[in-house]
Amino acid sequence: MKAIDYLERIKKLDAEIEENRLEVERLKVMAKKTTASFGDERVQSSGSQQKMADKVVDYSDLERKIEEDTNKLMECRNEARELVKKACDANCMKLISFRYFGMVIDGNVKYLSWKEISTEMKFTEQWVSVGLHKKALKQVQKALDERDGDQDGRGNNQCKTGEAD
Repeated sequence: MKAIDYLERIKKLDAEIEENRLEVERLKVMAKKTTASFGDERVQSSGSQQKMADKVVDYSDLERKIEEDTNKLMECRNEARELVKKACDANCMKLISFRYFGMVIDGNVKYLSWKEISTEMKFTEQWVSVGLHKKALKQVQKALDERDGDQDGRGNNQCKTGEAD
């Protein structure tokens, strides 16, 4: 596995979790609207109740998936952090953390842009986005190859996203 793919999967899984959280909120709103339409009118309610039950099942399933994916994300992030900590020098470790592991800002995980990283690290954006990033990826790639026995870059990756293997 290429280093960039190894690191990007964390951001991708995090984005999938966030999208599922938004979908849960949408489904909850839809379920409330389904029940709120009864009012004082006399309506045949079995269809509406079934729609609401379906929405509840949908968002319950999604909440379960979010929990599973969140556990997987924590596992992947921890695995990657350990690998990066062992493989990278301080500047590369900091860059990877800002770019691929994110920072918690106002209760949300934010992945920094090259400009934000260069400001934090007090380097030029050009150096951070090209030179230092390339150096960091080489260090991570070397560690991945050593860990996986260099199986033509197709290592034994335990933390897959929802893609087919």
